[in-house]
Amino acid sequence: MKNGKKCILSIVMLSVFGATVCSATVTGITFGEIISSPTSPPPISTVTFSIEISGGTPSEVKIWVQECNGGTGICYPDTQNVSMTLGSPGMYSSDVLLKHADATYMTCQVWAKTDGTWESSPKRNITLSAGTNGNGSDGDNKTPGFELLLFVMALIGTVILVRKKRVQ
Repeated sequence: MKNGKKCILSIVMLSVFGATVCSATVTGITFGEIISSPTSPPPISTVTFSIEISGGTPSEVKIWVQECNGGTGICYPDTQNVSMTLGSPGMYSSDVLLKHADATYMTCQVWAKTDGTWESSPKRNITLSAGTNGNGSDGDNKTPGFELLLFVMALIGTVILVRKKRVQ
């Protein structure tokens, strides 16, 4: 009975010690807010992401970006995992090229590696602007439109009228 109490006491003491040591080492780094420039980018564009990380110097920082279509509820499987570089003290940034024309928002999360373990920031959803997908026409691209059809119809009508007058 006496040995059982000593064993239980030892286990409790080791558990308390282990929890104290783990909580002291897990304090780690602190993530700021993920900032995108532009704040609401169009699909198929380059976005610059930046984040401030304090409380330590990570050996590696990556940003995870996944594009999604809110209308269909589909998130594309080709998630990008891009390395970020240290600019000013504690400020990491990276450029990411968006790939999907029908994406309406993207989800991003930053991961930082310190002492061999990865820590993550909270996920952030960023709404994409309703940019063009390259098929829009602003009249400056020298591409014929409906005016060509009207011109051809007028030309055919003129030819028919001229032939009728010659026949009479």
